[in-house]
Amino acid sequence: MHQYWAYGLLVESEIEFPELLPFEFEKSDVTLCIGKTPETLTGEDVVHRVRVSISPNEYLLKFLNIANYYVANGNEIVIQPLPEGDEKSIRLFALSNAFAAILYQRNLIPLHASGIFYNGNVILFCGISGAGKSTLVTAFQQKGYIVFTDDVCVLQQQDNGDITVVPSYPMVKLWEDSFKKTGLSMVGEEKRIRPDLPKYANFYHEKFNNTRQKIDKIFIIEKNKSLIDIELQELTNLEAFKEIQINVYRSLQMNAMQKRNIFFTILSNLTKKITVYSVKRSAHNNTLTELLKLIETKF
Repeated sequence: MHQYWAYGLLVESEIEFPELLPFEFEKSDVTLCIGKTPETLTGEDVVHRVRVSISPNEYLLKFLNIANYYVANGNEIVIQPLPEGDEKSIRLFALSNAFAAILYQRNLIPLHASGIFYNGNVILFCGISGAGKSTLVTAFQQKGYIVFTDDVCVLQQQDNGDITVVPSYPMVKLWEDSFKKTGLSMVGEEKRIRPDLPKYANFYHEKFNNTRQKIDKIFIIEKNKSLIDIELQELTNLEAFKEIQINVYRSLQMNAMQKRNIFFTILSNLTKKITVYSVKRSAHNNTLTELLKLIETKF
């Protein structure tokens, strides 16, 4: 069995995950194994959607031609690979969909955000898929900043009311054009995260810091088709609440597992204590250099 740290949890896995941080421990929080998954979930509290069924303590995903994933009780992941499934795709959807289910089952809230370290805390960049979060943190990395997380982090409220955050795992996922935009050297085909998908892994295991952190600021990144320049504005608490709410990770899981109240409590406390900015940029022009400079003025 392989031992890893991921999303703040100690994971024992039958599958080798080069994406994750190797970590030695005596007792795991989560076990991941290869096996047969249930055909369906039953019960009055099960929410059924296309290829997915969810209850507060169970999650079943049948990912077409890749694998079936069963997650239970916040501590168990069972993967049933399908004949056409490739190893990279099987791992990718385990790290996203299956681990998101684990987190919600453990009353932890994953946020769709990338981040960097700054002045002893972290700065997060929220945004839907394609907003440019990964490219942005990579560009900051090229300027000497340390990457905190890519795409997902985990929010948790401490006993004193503070909201802290932990990273996911030490890999940034970049589209081909992001390497040119950021000046990062292009990686080889072995780093492609899925066959036929022009997206590649940029690992940073040697600089990965998995300790819990406080949040300094949050920037909500949004592409806008009608903009030429960049628009940045500070949001009110209510505006910040609404914007961050949109960026919860795998919202279907959160709702079906009945975790919305936990998220709202965390989000309410978070937006009272930190500054949140809206950043709207052109969807057509390469504004990365200007974007970096403008965001840095708010650090």
